[in-house]
Formats: sequence, structure tokens, C-alpha cells
Amino acid sequence: MKKFFNQTIFFVLTLSLSLGSFLFTSPATAAIDLVKSADFGTVYYIDSTGVRHPFPNEKIFQSWYGSDFSKIVTVSNEFLAKYPLGKNITVRPGTYLVKVRTALQVYAVTPGAVLREIKDEYTAEEIYGVSWAERVIDVPDIFFDDYTIGKIIDKKSDVPDGVLFQDKETKTYYYKLNDLLQPFDSAKSILANNFKLSDAIVSDQSYVFANRVRPITGFDQRVFNLTAKPTIDRRDCENKKLKAAVIFISTGNYNTDELAKLEKIKTAIAGQFKWATYSLSDIDVSYPTVMMTDDVYLTTERNDGTREIKNEVINSFYDQHPDDFDFLIIWTDFKIPAENGNEIAHFTPVANHQKGGNVDPLDWSRNYGTTGKLKGIITMGNINKYQPQTSAGLNEALNLVLHEILHQWSAYVSFIDDKGKQNFSLLRSPDYQHWSYYAGFLSPAGGSGWIDNGDGTFTSQLSKMADTNLRQYSSLDLYLMGLIPYQVMNPVFYVEPAEPGAVGNTIKGKAKWVTIDQVIAAHGEVYCNPY
Repeated sequence: MKKFFNQTIFFVLTLSLSLGSFLFTSPATAAIDLVKSADFGTVYYIDSTGVRHPFPNEKIFQSWYGSDFSKIVTVSNEFLAKYPLGKNITVRPGTYLVKVRTALQVYAVTPGAVLREIKDEYTAEEIYGVSWAERVIDVPDIFFDDYTIGKIIDKKSDVPDGVLFQDKETKTYYYKLNDLLQPFDSAKSILANNFKLSDAIVSDQSYVFANRVRPITGFDQRVFNLTAKPTIDRRDCENKKLKAAVIFISTGNYNTDELAKLEKIKTAIAGQFKWATYSLSDIDVSYPTVMMTDDVYLTTERNDGTREIKNEVINSFYDQHPDDFDFLIIWTDFKIPAENGNEIAHFTPVANHQKGGNVDPLDWSRNYGTTGKLKGIITMGNINKYQPQTSAGLNEALNLVLHEILHQWSAYVSFIDDKGKQNFSLLRSPDYQHWSYYAGFLSPAGGSGWIDNGDGTFTSQLSKMADTNLRQYSSLDLYLMGLIPYQVMNPVFYVEPAEPGAVGNTIKGKAKWVTIDQVIAAHGEVYCNPY
């Protein structure tokens, strides 16, 4: 079932278990090495991969370290020669604005050395204040190629990434990255990351950004990153080579049996998904399971004893893990609110750029710290309600995973009936997000697979199955996923029961056929439009 997340480092070490590979995450800091030769004045930064990067001039050095030269170590030329030469260090985002002497344009610097031209003086003043011109420094023409050009800044709400941001009303300081504002816990932490309080952009525009709740405490290498890569727009409509990461959130009292259950389900997902899609699609779930211990930022405990999972789970995940995943699958060792109702698991949509499936285009990426790759979050809930040690229990868990993955594309479609009206009879009422009980096909998202007995009655295929959780995706699912073309789609049907609301293994009714052309008439053909 679809649901939007409520708003909310894990401890890094790898735990080798016979169960599989798990990651426990926490903040990490890395030594920063500044060196220079005794024979010449160039200062180098040696990164974590052993590559040295020169500072082109003193002003660029000061954008990172101010006037503190105490950490520079003088070394021999032989020492320097051991480290290959890399790209020049560029002006630190959030400090100076830059221009070249031979052009009028003024640019903001964003992480990854991306320059964003500021449209005009009015926009510069709206963002940086009346003294904005005092931030401008010249970058020698010869070093301009160290940067790439990004999108123009043409309105005051378009505050660039990489800045120290202060909310005008609350006086809270934030760091802005990937359109997320993350608060600093104190002025001391701001200074620990070599920002000056005077670097801050003071604005009343914080409402246009999503806010994180976990504060930055002390030095944070995401904030002070001399070799950051440019943010890449990862939006896509990937449907054949999918990747998922598994997260396990614990109150701190998990046991090996719980981890064993989780790992058993996880290792079976890829094979079951391939089978369910008739080998038309794959999902890679091999990334080590990420273990997250609950704290005041990850969940909120409710009066009924359940815990609400906050957005900060996902935000914190991306602090230390790559933005490579189409889905994040979450298990817990506690009950979530949905488990006190009818919902066993749920799907939170994040981004969807595929048309023709009756799903409005959406992109909530910035709320979660992803740059567009993440399509959805699957919350499976308390691992203790699953029994994967039996084949029936494992299939039940896998069917739920397949069900929630399918919510990215299906089942939401109506069709234009023979009266020219939009008809939702293929869908379950009232949510219209699952296939109807009366659908004549089977799917993890619903349907009964009715068999026409030829005498005005229909028998449910589910009633003849030894394990009703062994369901492959229907041809209509595969079409909506973009895995098969409409030209090969045969008509599907639903049963119009003789007695409204009839249930049972066998019911009386009439088959009502629906062609793919009728579905396309309602929603258009399935296609990808990520931009």
C-alpha cells in the first residue's frame, strides 16, 4: 500500500556472519594532509586515495583554511613525487563568489567545482545581502577550466548548495546539500568545519527546502570536502537492471535469529523477482545489509507502543552509502503503526517519471537526500512476523516484497469502456491501487485468476494453488513496467458477478473483456520521460 514517509551513523564496521554481510554505520573523519616543498611555495592537499591536489593561489587556500597555515608540512621533493598529481583545488562553496577579469558574469561555486551564474545584481542581493559584492573574487583565466558551468540562479529561493544558511526567524544555522538543510548543533561545530559565521546566507526562505533533524556535530567531511564530486542528476526509468539496498532498524536488542530471518528473505529476492518477471528484469540485492541502531532521530515512539520511522533514516543512509539504488527495503525489530491495522508492508513513492500507468509524475528526491535514482521505499515492518524458515513463510515474505516493488508501476489503470466512459473495474475499490478480486488474472498486486467453467460460473485459480503466494507478474503488470510492448498484449478480463459483491471459490457472472487499446485510450501508451 502506498504511503508517504513521516519526517525523522550508523557505526562503521563490517560484521562477518554466516548469515551474510552487514554494515553498521557511524560518522567518520579523515586526516587532512597539507604539504609543500622546501624548494617552492605551492601547497598541496593529499586526498584519501593518495593523490595530491595543488592550491592555485593563496585566496583559494584561504577559502578552505582561512589564514591558518599551521597544518602545512614541509616535505622533500622525493616525498611529493610519490603522490601523483591530481586536479587543482577550487574555491570552497559558500565562501566567495567568483568571476574572471575578462568577463562580467558573477558565479556561485557549488560542490564539485560547479559554477552557477547569478542572473543579475538584484538576485545576488536577494540571496547574499546588500554586501554581496564584497564576496566576489577573481579567478585567473588560466584556472577557469578547473570548473564546470551549471544552471543559472535566477530567483532568491534558488540558494546554491554548499552554503552556510541561517534562518532569519529562528537564527538556526544549516548546511545546504542536495537541496536539504541540515542544522548545526552549535557555533562550535560550524567553526570546526572551517566556516565563519559571516559566511552565512541569512534568509527567510527556509520553508522552500526540506529540513533534516539530525544535527551536524563537530567536523563533518561532507561539509568540508575539498575533492567533492559534482551532483549528478540520477533520474531515470530503469526497469530491467534494478538495484535495492536492505536496511535493518533496531532498538538495539536484536538477536541472531532475527538477522538470520532477514538474510534468508534477502538472499531469495533476486531469484524470485527474476522468476516473477519471466526473466525480463533483474534486481540486485547484494549490497551488504545496513544496520541502524535507533536513536532520537530515526524513529518516534507512539502511545500505542509502535514506532514511526522518520525520513532521517533515509537521509542518514545516503550520508555514507552510494546513491545507486532504485529501492530501499526496510525491516525492523519493532512494530510500525501500520502493523496495528490491516497493512503488513507499504510502499512510499519517491520518484516516478514513467507515463501511461495512471501515476502522476513525482519527484520527492530532495526530501530523502537522493539525486533522483531512488524510486521507492519499501517498509516491511517487524522481522519477527515473518517465518522464512518454512517454504510457505518464505514465499509469503517474497510475495510481499514483489507486491511492494510492483507499486512503482502497477496497479492503477482504468480503461475506456464500450460506452466511452472511464471504467475502474480492473481495480480494487476503494483504494484503486490493487487489482480487483474479480480480475481474471493473477498478480502479487491482486486478482483471482478466474477460470471460465463455460456454464456461467467461474472458479478462482487461487483455490487450486498449493501455495497462493507463488504469483508471477501478470502480462498487464509487465506492460505497465515497460517490459513488454503493447503490441503483444492479449485482452484481459474481469468477472462481473451476477450477485454484486459475491465471494467464494466459484461464483456466477459474466466475463468482461478489456483490450490494451482501451487502457491506452484512458492513459496513453507507457513511455519514459525523466526530464
